[in-house]
Amino acid sequence: MAAQKTPAKDRRLDVLKMRLDSLHFDTVGRDLAHISKAVQKRPLVLFFGRPTFSDNSKYLFLAALEAARDYEVLWMTGTPGLARELTDHGLPCMNFLQSPIESVRLMLQATVAVFCENMNAAFGGNNLFVGALAGAEKIQLWHGISVKQLDLMLIPHLDANNMGFRNAVKLATRTDVFLSTSSRLDAFWAESFGSARMVRAGQPRNAVLLRDPTPHEMIGAALPPAQRAVLDDASVKKLIVVPTWQRGDPLFISTAPFFDRIVKWAERHNAAVFVKQHPWGIGGALPKDVPGRLYFLEAGVDVYPWMSRFDALITDYSSIMFDFLLTGKPVFTFDARTETDYGFEPDWSLVPNTPFRYTFDAQSMESVLDANFAAHPLCASQQQLCNELYETDPRSASSTLLRLIDHCNSSALTRDVQVIDPRTLS
Repeated sequence: MAAQKTPAKDRRLDVLKMRLDSLHFDTVGRDLAHISKAVQKRPLVLFFGRPTFSDNSKYLFLAALEAARDYEVLWMTGTPGLARELTDHGLPCMNFLQSPIESVRLMLQATVAVFCENMNAAFGGNNLFVGALAGAEKIQLWHGISVKQLDLMLIPHLDANNMGFRNAVKLATRTDVFLSTSSRLDAFWAESFGSARMVRAGQPRNAVLLRDPTPHEMIGAALPPAQRAVLDDASVKKLIVVPTWQRGDPLFISTAPFFDRIVKWAERHNAAVFVKQHPWGIGGALPKDVPGRLYFLEAGVDVYPWMSRFDALITDYSSIMFDFLLTGKPVFTFDARTETDYGFEPDWSLVPNTPFRYTFDAQSMESVLDANFAAHPLCASQQQLCNELYETDPRSASSTLLRLIDHCNSSALTRDVQVIDPRTLS
């Protein structure tokens, strides 16, 4: 039986209801913002991350717990499975969607809120939670150095009259302090998110590229036994492939022809290739592994504790390539400009013009890999770019950021009261 079309009247009613719901949450959010700025705070720092336990906020959250600060630390998630997993590991966690009333009560009293993705992504565009955090100091860690124009920079390219885009940008630009790893990047972050206050530190997730992970840092990073065995095999060369999120169709390195050819290359070089799906790809069926040669990692798995095990990285323009610089190993990038049909990304002018990558297209992939995989002629230049992009020691990122959180928490708990003496008024 053919599916019945929704009558035009019903579609209009659905759109009207959606707009009324949005207006309601926007109005409540404004009310909560006023209350949040006026209410007395308690020593409470909230951490928000991805739907899985990964990325910068994960590592800073665990560092805060380990350091036993003089404030309460709480992980906030809207993913029930993650909330159960962290609770089972004895970590303080709350599913903020399970009890919105209690969640808003906590957010109103928090001194600091730390984000990896921005508030629009963390709350699915819900203005209610954003309003409840208006009085907290909001620290934005973001999730990597970008060659994508972001948020405010997209206004010349996208439709600012679109309610979804407009609300996303509005919420993404409500950051108080933005993490910037380098003075070379400050202007970009300010232009993207309107933030004029930067904190200079490394990205907390990068510390495990330079040291062994702790047991808690391995939460969210577990791999199937077959994949773990390959990573532990020193006789096998390992490559990691990381496609970025595409606004249009997937690029070459996300397609079956690429996988077929990279398997043949791996067979010739006694190598194994691991493909890390983009987090926004969660839900799609993974292609099948080719045992011994090709493995597909779940989109949400935290790959950073394993990153130093890989001998090279292949991407189109994912920010993970700049983290991988810290390993000193070669970075290969697919020439995305041959396939993208929009003109604003990737924008390589957003990072210093220091050679660090070996570029290939669909025709030259194998020859570029053969010429540079072992020789790595850009090694010294790659290290130069690494020094330009990371002006502080990545291993001290969490300790540096915790000093900022300490200060923000202490400041929020101190309320200045101005007493007016009428006798002094003229």
